[in-house]
Amino acid sequence: MKKASDFLTKFNKLTPPDDALRRAVMHAVQSVTRVPITKADVRIHNGIAFISVSSVAKNKIRLERRAVLDLLFERMPKAVDSVRDIR
Repeated sequence: MKKASDFLTKFNKLTPPDDALRRAVMHAVQSVTRVPITKADVRIHNGIAFISVSSVAKNKIRLERRAVLDLLFERMPKAVDSVRDIR
């Protein structure tokens, strides 16, 4: 008799659903502001993408917020439903 873990091994490689969204936010921020961030720096909660960087970088992102969101929505149209602001 097979164990249940044998049947579930194929699910080990699945990424969380927000992984692609976090990666898209990361690329949009880097493209527009030239601020180097990683996927681990991006956290999405209640439709807001929180980015953990220095205060200087946050100010630069805040100034370019509209351009970042426009690029994000252009690259990933489904992000309109998930992200409404960047902080």
